[in-house]
Amino acid sequence: MKNLVIIKINRNKKEEFNIEEKVRLIKNNYILIKKLNNFLILFKLVIIKYIVLIAFLFIIILDIIYKNTNIINIAMSLNNDYTYPIMVSMTSILLNSNKNTSIHFHIILLKGNDVDIENQNKILSLKHINKNTNFTFYDVGNRFNGWIHGKKKITVAGFYRSIIGELIKNVDKIIYLDGDTLIYGDLYEMYQINMDNLYFRGIREILPSYYKPVINSSRFICDGVMLMNLKLIREDHFYETFRDYYLKFYNKRIYFGDQHIINTLFRDKIDFLPPKFGIWFMTEENFKEYNSLNPLIYTIDELREANNKPIIRHLWGKTQEGIDLLEKPWLFNKPCKIKEEWKYYANKTGYYESICKFFKNACLN
Repeated sequence: MKNLVIIKINRNKKEEFNIEEKVRLIKNNYILIKKLNNFLILFKLVIIKYIVLIAFLFIIILDIIYKNTNIINIAMSLNNDYTYPIMVSMTSILLNSNKNTSIHFHIILLKGNDVDIENQNKILSLKHINKNTNFTFYDVGNRFNGWIHGKKKITVAGFYRSIIGELIKNVDKIIYLDGDTLIYGDLYEMYQINMDNLYFRGIREILPSYYKPVINSSRFICDGVMLMNLKLIREDHFYETFRDYYLKFYNKRIYFGDQHIINTLFRDKIDFLPPKFGIWFMTEENFKEYNSLNPLIYTIDELREANNKPIIRHLWGKTQEGIDLLEKPWLFNKPCKIKEEWKYYANKTGYYESICKFFKNACLN
């Protein structure tokens, strides 16, 4: 009987011990779980902190990249027959721009018969050359209906320069380039030239003698390469003034085209670019002719340097081989340095075979 009591007492003590042990274990587990939760909360806070820090650094890096990116706006006029020359010119720009330069091309066109979707897509494909490139197309619509007289040897595209300020509303300054250009360097220096109180800057052009009685040639620029102040052009309603003047006189006087209207009507809002930004092929005769102009704008040394090392070459004049560029490099079948240069950039467009088929003489040696 005594043994049974002892066994019962021992059993009760054992049960009491088991309960205490369980309580202790539960408390320990609770403490561990609480510590683990605190650790997880702390860990999450640290992760969030680092995510926020990385995002902040990323924003700072993007801001630095953007601030160090030279954004240049360039306008060009497009039609189906001139698609490939414009693509070659664009390719030379993209290949010769600095790494921190971003180019935004603004393409002026008349959709439909003048420019089809296929050619617009060819232009867009040039993004493969430089990913830091953007393209925007602007349709002139019916703005120039009735402008072309049957006897005038000009196309609607010849007036696109007059409408650029109206079409491109979110840009204050732009470089305008004809398609018969090759670009050999970065254009940011040109883009930074002061345009206060000016509509245009361009290369001074020498006019033939038969123009001189009706045009003041002292401030006459070539409009194939221009720096344009779109902000002032919009503010002064340039397009309306140009349109009214043209429609009033184009049938009643000697017709000169948009370049002559720009230089005649807006000559007080025009100044000159350094010759390296748009020089054509110049001969010794040209140098002497420029040196005789009054006022003297370019020195012979300045012209020689620009002719030897241009940033923009406007493809007309007489080449070093004495070839007269009345026809462009993609049209004539004579070998020369400028044709080889044009072929080099044509080959980089991704459409070299198509270019050779479209212009049969373009790829001939």
